[in-house]
Amino acid sequence: MVCLSSTLLFVVTRYMMAMETEKRLKILMLEDNPDDIVLIERVLRKAGLAFDSLSVNTRAEFDQARLEFKPDVILSDNGLPQFNSVEALEICMREPQPIPFILVTGTVSDEFAITCLKRGANAYILKSNLSLLPSAIRGAIKAREAGKS
Repeated sequence: MVCLSSTLLFVVTRYMMAMETEKRLKILMLEDNPDDIVLIERVLRKAGLAFDSLSVNTRAEFDQARLEFKPDVILSDNGLPQFNSVEALEICMREPQPIPFILVTGTVSDEFAITCLKRGANAYILKSNLSLLPSAIRGAIKAREAGKS
């Protein structure tokens, strides 16, 4: 028999209710490194985000995923062989209701990061500091929802 204190039971119940009421996010990742995909997903799960993800690494896959998967947020690496985050961001910003876009990359210059933010990216997260990603995703989605009303 397991006995939980009333405080712990309240916290567990509240957490489970939050998970049940929280919509599953659709996360589109523009990423070509399978290890980074696994790491990002692990960080998001650990933070309690409920999500489905789809990873692509070409322009054609990106275009198809935007239309068919209908993501709530896009996480984009910069250094892909055939397609880059600036191109992806420009495509997203042409939409009537742009999809929240977060640059998640290893290293880029500060100037590049600032340029992406000025062009409409919601956030810039270094892969060495992925612990910031869950709050960046939540903030980007809240900002989009606030813009709809």
